[in-house]
Amino acid sequence: MNLKKLLKSIMDNITNNLFELTTKQVYFFDLDGTLYLGNKLFKGVPELIELLKKQEKKFFFLSNNSSKSTEDYLKKLNKYNLKINRDNLILSQHPTIEFLKKNNYKKIFLLGTQSLKNEFRNEGFELTEEEPQILVLAFDQELTYNRLVRAAYILQKENFPYIATHLDNRCPTETGYIPDAGGIAALLYKATERMPIVFGKPNKEMLLFKLNELGTSPKNAIIFGDRLYTDIKMGKEAGVTTCCVLSGEITMDAIKNSDFKPDFIINGIWELLKEFK
Repeated sequence: MNLKKLLKSIMDNITNNLFELTTKQVYFFDLDGTLYLGNKLFKGVPELIELLKKQEKKFFFLSNNSSKSTEDYLKKLNKYNLKINRDNLILSQHPTIEFLKKNNYKKIFLLGTQSLKNEFRNEGFELTEEEPQILVLAFDQELTYNRLVRAAYILQKENFPYIATHLDNRCPTETGYIPDAGGIAALLYKATERMPIVFGKPNKEMLLFKLNELGTSPKNAIIFGDRLYTDIKMGKEAGVTTCCVLSGEITMDAIKNSDFKPDFIINGIWELLKEFK
């Protein structure tokens, strides 16, 4: 069977079974590329969230994108009239901050935006470039070369602690892809030959801790995302049903060649709304 026929067969099989997507009790949604691109919300998202609320489904928004604080994420999402609260958010900085507190790190060199720095300060950390205890890499959209140089010098100290909120290679926007935290990590690797410990997706604990908290089995949950190496990989390793959307980074060709095959594929989240109706 040639590639075109194979892909059509996959899509036909998945499309015919979309009803299963409406039977779960817990819904995890990636944000960038899944619910929106940049500042453009995909059609049907507010209606979908309202339907989940009416049916008393649990739903959570996950993002590796640590360029915004939790507070700023809430502001952005509620500008779209989604009417959510902090309990609906699972962000890569959350397990990172938990690790820092658990291990008594106080003085942090944070490669991150002002928005994220505000969250870290509010959590009680001192942000400094002078004698930090650990380097934390996030999606720093305000990165300067001087700070990159400073980080490289620090990482050349033997066994200096180095962690990252996530390592996505690129972030989808309305006009194309931009370098994400993984791109920054790659620059530092070229200079220091060091890579960080990672706390965001595809770490399966980002899903399992919430399911354990709810007392829900992974088989009763589903994750929607546009990245195979984060969203789909995480779902597979957590035992959660996976649905890949084609509205962000991934393509059908990439799915065919990946080790992480999703259980379902849809063009965009708006197709889920049609199934619920």
